[in-house]
Amino acid sequence: MLTRRSPRLAALLLVGAVIALSACGSAAEPGTDDDTTATQAPNASSSPGALPVRNDLVDPRVVPWRTWRAVDDRTLEVTVTAGPTDCYGAEPEVAESEAAVRVRVRVGLLPHAAEKECAAIALESVVLVQLAAPLGTRKVEHLT
Repeated sequence: MLTRRSPRLAALLLVGAVIALSACGSAAEPGTDDDTTATQAPNASSSPGALPVRNDLVDPRVVPWRTWRAVDDRTLEVTVTAGPTDCYGAEPEVAESEAAVRVRVRVGLLPHAAEKECAAIALESVVLVQLAAPLGTRKVEHLT
């Protein structure tokens, strides 16, 4: 037998459920800065392709990175969307301070790929970023 609930009680239950679900999705993950949209990735790499890090890329452009993880105390792995690793490479730029590590990534064609056809597909890739000093407790942020 079904029982009738008052509209007020039903509305309160619905609002409570929405608030509970919203709280589940808004908790900041460890290693994140609430002021940025980037999040720290899990410690285990999900094995996306690693873009070669170079300083001779053809037509490099800044691409946003989404997540990061510390590989060791002086190496970060940031996740970007780019083309195939046989055609594209990355050029990370890092600005370090006592409080933060700021990272910007440019992606461009590898010199040998500039004259060939590369697949026009977007793939999740990682870029290794070397730090001058250990990360420690510094925040990782986007360099703007």
